[in-house]
Amino acid sequence: MVIPSTDGSASQSRGRLLPSGNGRSPGEHVYERAMFEDRVCAAQQLATGLQEHVGDPDIVVLSLSRGGAVVASAVAEQLGPNVPHFYYRVRPIPCTAIPRLSLGSVAGDGSVRIDNMVAKSMGIACDEMMAPPLSTEAVSTAHNGPGSEGHNHATAALMQAIDDIDMQLQEEQGSFWRAPPCASDLTDKTLLVVDDGMEAGDTVREAILHLRHCYQPRRIVVAVPVCLADLRWQLRRHGVCVVDIVSPLCVGSISRWYRRGVSASEAEQALLGRLFAGPAAASGEFDYE
Repeated sequence: MVIPSTDGSASQSRGRLLPSGNGRSPGEHVYERAMFEDRVCAAQQLATGLQEHVGDPDIVVLSLSRGGAVVASAVAEQLGPNVPHFYYRVRPIPCTAIPRLSLGSVAGDGSVRIDNMVAKSMGIACDEMMAPPLSTEAVSTAHNGPGSEGHNHATAALMQAIDDIDMQLQEEQGSFWRAPPCASDLTDKTLLVVDDGMEAGDTVREAILHLRHCYQPRRIVVAVPVCLADLRWQLRRHGVCVVDIVSPLCVGSISRWYRRGVSASEAEQALLGRLFAGPAAASGEFDYE
C-alpha cells in the first residue's frame, strides 16, 4: 500500500503523498511514483509483509513471468531454505469469434481449464473429454485419435488452439531449472503467486481461476511489489489475499517502477542465469506482454 512519508521526503520503495498546490486544485493530492533499485531489492522488502508464512511447510511459491521469477526466487529464500519455487505460466484460450473472451486456460504443467458455459455458447461439444481434471495430453488424444473426425469445427478449433498453446508453454517451461509442479505440489497448499508488477491483472486472474479449478488450493496469496489499487480491491473482494508495497491509482508500464526499466541489473542477471537456461537466461531485458 502507498504510505506517505512522515517527514515529507521521498522513500525509495514507497510513493510520496504530494500536497495540494503547484497548480493542483485545493484538496487534490497526487502520489509520486516510487522507484525500486531492482527486483531483488523489491523482493526483499516484499518479504517483510510475508513473515506469517516463514516456516510454513505447506507454502508453495509460483512465479508468472521472468521478472516475477526473480522476485519469487528472492522471496522464497527469505521464507525458508526448503520453500519450493515453480515457474508457472498460464495462457488463456482465445475465442476467435469474440475478442478478449477466454474459453479457458492452459498451464505449463499440462493442465487445462475449459469454461463450459462459454464453450457451449460457441457451439463446442462439452462432453466427458472436457470434464476435469483435463490435461493437454487428453485433449491431444481426443483431437488426433479415433473418432476425432466426429468433432464439429468449433470443437476441433478449440483442441487445435490448446495444442498450439501447449507447445509454446512447453518451450517456456523447459527453460526453467525446475520441472513444472504436479497435482500433489498444488492441491490443498497455500499458493504464493508472485509477479514483479500488476496493472490490468489479466494474467493473475487467469492463473487464479486456473489454480482454483484444477487443484483446489487451501489458500491463494498474491505477492507483488506494485499492484494497481483497483485490481488489489477486486482480488481481495474475491477472497484473494494481496500483499504489495505500492498500490497506486495508475501503474503505467511496470518497468517504470524499476530504476533500470526493462534492463536487468547485475543481481537480476545473476539470478536469471541460475533460474533459466538458453535465451531466457541470456536476455538482459524483461519483456511485458
